[in-house]
Amino acid sequence: MPMKFTTVSHSNPDFVEQQRSARENNIDWLARAITTLGGETPLNQSYILLLGANDTLSWRLRTGQSHLRFDLLPSYWSSAVLLKLHQSSLKESTVIHVPLFQPANGIFATERNGVVETPLSEFGNARTWKNIALITFPVPQVEVLSQLLLFEKGRSYIDALEHVLRWLAFAWGVARTPNPIHDGIGLPSACMLETLFASAGLDITPGLESRASSPEAIWATALYWYEHYTTNRLPTPKGRFFTPHDYDIKDGR
Repeated sequence: MPMKFTTVSHSNPDFVEQQRSARENNIDWLARAITTLGGETPLNQSYILLLGANDTLSWRLRTGQSHLRFDLLPSYWSSAVLLKLHQSSLKESTVIHVPLFQPANGIFATERNGVVETPLSEFGNARTWKNIALITFPVPQVEVLSQLLLFEKGRSYIDALEHVLRWLAFAWGVARTPNPIHDGIGLPSACMLETLFASAGLDITPGLESRASSPEAIWATALYWYEHYTTNRLPTPKGRFFTPHDYDIKDGR
């Protein structure tokens, strides 16, 4: 399932690299990004946070998404989550996602389709979560969040737990488990994001099935397929990113 070709010669001009200093954590980086992107009414937008870690599991997830890239290099991203922005403090904000490692306590995973709400602070360590991007979409946060219950109870539409098991089996190298990307099985959090935004009236990866989505697909669409929004007279997604971590693959470059 390769990424579709686009004739766009320049990336989205509203996507700007924002450096992260050596002493800055990801929460402080996000605070600067939200100040720039959110304006005076940040809750009138919705935010997708992309993260790329450097552990072995993340390497497997990033490499698995390489088939969505023309250069076949590993993706920058291992996770895509919904940032639930707190109205008064970023430090009190949370993220909503479907982690591959489900919590042992609390409501059984089947009752919530794998959805977990986690403090944003757990993603603050820049040494672990080296790559980071914040993408804003022109949909009020409350409208996206209002679709969450339907996703949690709608396993007949997208069974996120099937995606969890498929990706864990691939990441752990279980038997002969193939790359889920080839079977149209996306990473579960990305599939959740697709479903929530689509239900709120915005297609964040036009032409791609919700169940096949991934952090790389969300990133590539916002970065290179932004003309879909301008053509349809919609506000384009905006973003800030910092991607210092790759795998030093030069291949003659």
